[in-house]
Amino acid sequence: MKDYKKRIADDILNDKLEAMGAVLVEGPKYCGKTTLACQHSNSALYMSDPDTKNQNILLAQTNVRRLLQGDTPRLIEYIKENIIIDKYLN
Repeated sequence: MKDYKKRIADDILNDKLEAMGAVLVEGPKYCGKTTLACQHSNSALYMSDPDTKNQNILLAQTNVRRLLQGDTPRLIEYIKENIIIDKYLN
C-alpha cells in the first residue's frame, strides 16, 4: 500500500471514536472509507471477503457477538448491497 496521507477526515473520525462506541463511515465507492478507517482500527472484520463472506453472514444472523470480538476500535467493513443481495440468493 502507498504511504498514507493524513486527511481532514482523520481528525474528525478520531474525535468521533473518542466520543462514541461506534462510528459509521459512509460515502461513494472508492473514496477511501476503508483506508481511512484502517488507520484508526486495532482489528478488522471484512464482511465482503469472498473466502469468509457466507460464514460471516450466517454468523451475523446467529451470533453477532462473535463477529464483534477483537481489539477496539474494530473495523467492520461491509458492502451493504452485497449482504442484501445474498439474502435473496441463498
